Amino acid sequence: MSATVEYVYCVVPATLELADLPKGIDNSAVHTVSSGALAALTCSLDGASYESDIIAEKIGDPEWLAPRAVAHDALVTWAGDRGPVVPLPMWVMFTDDSGVSRMLVDREREFMDALARVRGAREFCVRIAADRTALAAAAEQMDTALAGLERQVSLAAPGEAYLLGRKLAEARKAATRNAAVRIADESHHALSQESRSDVARATPAASEQGVILDGAYLVADENYEQFRTVLTGLMGMFEPAGVHFDFTGPWPPYHFVRES
Repeated sequence: MSATVEYVYCVVPATLELADLPKGIDNSAVHTVSSGALAALTCSLDGASYESDIIAEKIGDPEWLAPRAVAHDALVTWAGDRGPVVPLPMWVMFTDDSGVSRMLVDREREFMDALARVRGAREFCVRIAADRTALAAAAEQMDTALAGLERQVSLAAPGEAYLLGRKLAEARKAATRNAAVRIADESHHALSQESRSDVARATPAASEQGVILDGAYLVADENYEQFRTVLTGLMGMFEPAGVHFDFTGPWPPYHFVRES
């Protein structure tokens, strides 16, 4: 390992204005390495402290990882606040600036395409969650067949009521699953219509702790207010049934660029 390594945070247009550039990992000075129309934001770190086996050993330690992750994200966010950015994952490192330059040359088309794709847009995330009770209540409102089964159970003789009751219980389970799928699908579709690109990161079938949708949306700056209007409408439609919407952003476009 060389005395220092060049740690790369992101790729930006070479024309990016660098005033007020924040510090990087370990309070290091950040500089750019340029190649044509591209530039990489990078810093020099102590090579002995950032050998691959040391990183692998320490990456599970939150006290060690957290300040470095915060510094990495701060640089990417700073760049994203000023123009298009291609965020790189943590621990992209080279022995010197010439290695960074070669990366920019070798991946020029990829980086140029990614910058064009995210130019004038930001990433927003919407997570939709509902517990089983809330989804069951929503299902009761959405599935009119449940009310019919309930009436049949209430009017049936004891033996028939038992069988119908089991049928009703299964119908409620299915309706609850369907309610989750419907809320997730309708919400994702509506938000996608107002986005340049989208990624649904979770599905109702694979959700944990009541999460029925975890979506990322690349929203053009000029379409942000319409996106918010659609989201507000969805919240007004589904939140009375106990469904919770968590809206965060803007973020750098992590989900809309190819990672190294």
